[in-house]
Amino acid sequence: MEKTADDGWSDMPLPPIHHLTGDPGRRLCYRTDPMVREGWATLVGVLGEGEALRFASGTALAWLRPDAAAAGALADVVEQIARAGFMPMGACVVQLTRAEVRALWWWQLKRATAERLLLLDAVAELGPGLLVLYRHSGGDPARRLTQLKGGNDPAGRPANSLRSVAGSPNRVLTMVHTSDDPLDVVRELAVFLPWRERAALVASAWARDPYTASPVLDGPLAAVRSAYARRPDVSDVEPEQAPSQRGEAFAALLRDITAPEVERRWAAVETWSHRVPLLIDGASR
Repeated sequence: MEKTADDGWSDMPLPPIHHLTGDPGRRLCYRTDPMVREGWATLVGVLGEGEALRFASGTALAWLRPDAAAAGALADVVEQIARAGFMPMGACVVQLTRAEVRALWWWQLKRATAERLLLLDAVAELGPGLLVLYRHSGGDPARRLTQLKGGNDPAGRPANSLRSVAGSPNRVLTMVHTSDDPLDVVRELAVFLPWRERAALVASAWARDPYTASPVLDGPLAAVRSAYARRPDVSDVEPEQAPSQRGEAFAALLRDITAPEVERRWAAVETWSHRVPLLIDGASR
């Protein structure tokens, strides 16, 4: 186990990062990330150190986001994942708070505009998403699932990618999130779930036979879909035209995404996702 000379986290040790990611940048940045230590502490506490490493390396994590649920795409995405040979080992309903949105995408959002942050918050506030742990008989499931997910730019994305199947229209409404590698699996377990829920999900997923079909997805999938079942069609909702000045547009964005009517909020999120600047340097990604 990796340790540093001044490591005072005796109850939350640093995981063997070099076994969990091949990315030099992640190895450096994640050494000081408390979410990594917290996620690893849960795995070690539930499974023991050796089995914790096997769990992280043999598990893919997917969060089917609220925008996918609001768009009615959950079932199609789940079916596409199954067709690619992934077996669900555990699932639960998860809704992120504003702070958890920042924690999940802290690296990706370091140059995000305020408008992009507000839209991500608005997506999270639409309702819950579906968190699923998967395994794959071919190994390396986290990277396999991330490859299947597809990029955040619709241009050139494979038609059979998860984001294309979900109908993701742009880099804001990406519909599907996956952990890129085993180190992300460790970290994001701690982002998505508090201690008890995280430990329970890990224990049940580890105990499940990966080669036996199971209804593990049925209850959580039904719960998420039911949370959006009565939401009205937004096709006839026309958000107001955006002002040309950014300051005025920012105020209009705030107004639209906090509308009391759910259909107007979802219509606003969809419309504004095509309008906002994404990065503070003016780049598109």
